[in-house]
Amino acid sequence: MDKLLTCQPDEFKKQFSITSPLSGQVIELQNINDKLLRNGFMGPGAAISSTASVIKAPFDGIVLNVSPLDYAIEIKSSVGLKCRIKYGEETHHLMGEKFTCALNRGARFAKNDTLFTVNTGWLKQKGVSNVCIMTVVNVKALIGVLPTTAKYVEAGEDALLSLYL
Repeated sequence: MDKLLTCQPDEFKKQFSITSPLSGQVIELQNINDKLLRNGFMGPGAAISSTASVIKAPFDGIVLNVSPLDYAIEIKSSVGLKCRIKYGEETHHLMGEKFTCALNRGARFAKNDTLFTVNTGWLKQKGVSNVCIMTVVNVKALIGVLPTTAKYVEAGEDALLSLYL
């Protein structure tokens, strides 16, 4: 969690924002049940509580990995930023059911393209919380990652994370 910022750093060379992959209420990672995510082992980031079923690309990039059992996708931007976007917390027992991703490893996508879809109603019936988590995987070169202070974000429009170099 040492790269998760609570305010903008005093000095930085460059700042850029990553838009939210779906619309909804912003949740701090510290409020997520998953210990690995809560303790920052998957990188700094934020979560969105939403009943939206379509997860959109926050930037132009390429697919690094698709994990149906995790209801997750790992993506890389054209400048090398790597993010992991996961829907729900405990999903392994569902065996990837109702997770649809038309993209494969190596596929290119543009900002706001659909990355994957889920059946939110079915997941809720199975006891999976309607939360989407986005973390930055490769933070070594960054000063840090600052989650938005907004309570609600719109997919593809509002910044979810600000990154500082």
